[in-house]
Amino acid sequence: MNPYPQNLTPIFGEYANRQIPIRLFNHYRGMPVINDGWIERVDGDGVLISTHKNQIACLYLSHSTVVELEALQLTISARVIGIQLASRKALLGDFQAIPRPFIHRAQIRVEPEVAVQVFLRAKSGFQEVYAAIKDLSTQGLGIYLERSLYHPRLYPIGGEIQLRFSLPVKNKGGSGLTAPLTSPNLIEERFSRENIRGLPQGGQPQKMTGSLAPTAAAGTLNLRGIIRNVRPELGANRYRLGVLISAVDESSRLTLYQYMAQRQAELIRELNTLYEGIARLGS
Repeated sequence: MNPYPQNLTPIFGEYANRQIPIRLFNHYRGMPVINDGWIERVDGDGVLISTHKNQIACLYLSHSTVVELEALQLTISARVIGIQLASRKALLGDFQAIPRPFIHRAQIRVEPEVAVQVFLRAKSGFQEVYAAIKDLSTQGLGIYLERSLYHPRLYPIGGEIQLRFSLPVKNKGGSGLTAPLTSPNLIEERFSRENIRGLPQGGQPQKMTGSLAPTAAAGTLNLRGIIRNVRPELGANRYRLGVLISAVDESSRLTLYQYMAQRQAELIRELNTLYEGIARLGS
């Protein structure tokens, strides 16, 4: 591992003079947003960079980013000091080292547009309870379980659970949806002038056996998963379960892949709309 330099100014200056791209990492509603950037100026105020408009939208929302200087194998976090929306530039500062190897969750993971209810059954098989999907990928999902429904003996790390839920995917013909994809408000309305102004700058688990129940309808998934982590969110009176998908039927797999592609396209459109909205406000 390379030692972290105490003074990054000469390094940033070299990147600016030679126009060596840097890489910026952010997330938007679970989806990784990764784009190249270029250093345009280095001074006492910070480092001025230019980048893709979607990255600028993420910087506006999160006020921070992760910067990778790939040529030097350096990874650092940065705070957003200011943004020039129209020119797609941002001033970064307060750089902090991130130990390498830096593991960035670049796997596509998305948050549903509307709440998705999931029914899950622990290894005992005696009770099916409902929870909510926080985010999901083709390999796993995050689940919010109410505190009153959580018990460490039912949901231990390494334990298996069975899950059943539906996703709003387009029909093969593209003429309809299995469920409403968005709320009645259009994306443009959600990113209105008023809304944008409000944006914040025990024992071993038993093995589940047998085949999965057949999928009842298009958009409905049945799968099994292994609990990888459990995190309490006491302020929200719930637990977050990280689940790795261990068994899924082919129909459910295809539905999941279709939904992921569909949702990713929606989020990219949201970012484009968001950038256009904040750019108009900043002009």
